[in-house]
Amino acid sequence: MNNSNENLDNNIDKELNEDLEEFSEDLDEELDEITKTEKNEEESIEVDELDEELLKRQVREFHRNLIEASLYAAARPLNIEELSTKLELPKKEVEELTNEIAFDYLDRSTALIIAQIGDRYQMQIRPEYTEKVSKFAKGGAIAERYLRTLTVIALKQPILKSTVVKLRGTGAYEHVKYLIDNGFLNAVKKGRSQELTTTDKYADMFGLPKNISQLKKAMVTQLGVEEEGKSEQPRENKE
Repeated sequence: MNNSNENLDNNIDKELNEDLEEFSEDLDEELDEITKTEKNEEESIEVDELDEELLKRQVREFHRNLIEASLYAAARPLNIEELSTKLELPKKEVEELTNEIAFDYLDRSTALIIAQIGDRYQMQIRPEYTEKVSKFAKGGAIAERYLRTLTVIALKQPILKSTVVKLRGTGAYEHVKYLIDNGFLNAVKKGRSQELTTTDKYADMFGLPKNISQLKKAMVTQLGVEEEGKSEQPRENKE
């Protein structure tokens, strides 16, 4: 009888142990599944965050390229307000990206720069290249000596050519001829000289008003040149 009871107890213990082992295995499997699920969710979150960051960078790069392309296509100075409005981008982002592009161009070994003119930005050819390549451009590149003479005329117009020569030296004869030939100046006979004024082409190129009085005010406030009446000292040398 004792043996029978012992056998019964052993069988019960064995079954209990088997049940416990099976329960433990099932529990381990469930824990593994939970762990795998949590890990997959964490990995999914990381992937989503990476995808979102990549998307942000791609959008930012696209906006930057839009601004760069706009400066190239305009061929005239653009301010942040105009870029923001026409590209439908926030002003703060446009300002940040425009300055970033400008500094990037300064670091590049390239013939182009993004120049800041008052509160406007313009893609230009570096000064050391403008004279050589100006023959290929239709008003897109003006050598510095012509540009300085043109600025004096624009600010003080209407102005006699003889007065320009006194201010800029005898080289101004050639400068004025170049500027007239390239459509930046109008010349009207006045006595023994010519009266010079800027054309709409000049105003369009530099993003200035076509009305002469408004153009001169804009040059003072935006381009940072001297006010009308503050003439340069006559120069004897030929430029």
